[in-house]
Amino acid sequence: MSGIEYIKQAVFELLHNDFSGHDDKHVFRVYENAMKFCDEINDANRDLVAAAALLHDCDDYKLFGEESARLLTNTCRILAKSGFDDDFINNCLKIVKTIGYSKRLSGIVPDCIEGKIVSDADMADATGLIGVIRCIEYRAHRSGGNEPFFDPDYLPVEMDAEKYKKITYCPIVNHFFDKLFRLRSMALTEPGRRFIEKRHEVIVNFLKTYFDEIDAPQVWKDLLAQYA
Repeated sequence: MSGIEYIKQAVFELLHNDFSGHDDKHVFRVYENAMKFCDEINDANRDLVAAAALLHDCDDYKLFGEESARLLTNTCRILAKSGFDDDFINNCLKIVKTIGYSKRLSGIVPDCIEGKIVSDADMADATGLIGVIRCIEYRAHRSGGNEPFFDPDYLPVEMDAEKYKKITYCPIVNHFFDKLFRLRSMALTEPGRRFIEKRHEVIVNFLKTYFDEIDAPQVWKDLLAQYA
C-alpha cells in the first residue's frame, strides 16, 4: 500500500461517522479537486498536495478541539505510519497548519503552491450546492436543530477569526454572508479561482430565488446584490 493509499484509509476510518459536513466524503472531494488543480500547475508536488488535502480536517478544532488542532495529533499519527520521509512529513504539516477559513481571517496564508492548491480545493467545497448542503448539515449539527433557516433580524457583521470561532447563533442563510460569499476573494490559484467563481454564482442564484420566494426584506436583497 502506498503512502497516499494508507492516508486515504486512515482518513476514512477517522471521519466516516461525522455528520457535521466535515466527513470523509468532504475530504475526498477536496482531494479530487486539488488533483484537478494540479493538472494545470505543473510545478506542484502531487503527493504533497494529495496528503495535505486528505489530512486537512483530521484535527479540525470544530471536530476535535483546540488542543488537537494546535498539536495536529491525528495528522501526526497518520503521517508517522504513512512511510513518507521526515522532510515530506514536515512540509505536509506546515501546509495543514495553514488551511482553514478561520486561519485566513487571522492572516495565515499558505506560502507554497501546494498549500495554495489545497486551500482553494477546501474553499471550493464550501461553495456551490454542495456548499449549501454542508452549511445546512453543519448548522443543524451545531445547533441541534434549534436555529431557524433564516433570521432577518440577524444582520451580518464584520468578521475576524476570534468572532468567527465564537459564533454560537448563526442561521444557515446568515452563514452565507459570514463565510460562503467571502470565499471567492480568497482564491490563491488560477484554476481554483475559476472553480470557486462558477460555484459562487450557484449560491448567489440559490439565495436570490429563496429571497424572492419569501419576499425577504429589501435590506437582505441589497446585501446579496453586493456579491452578485
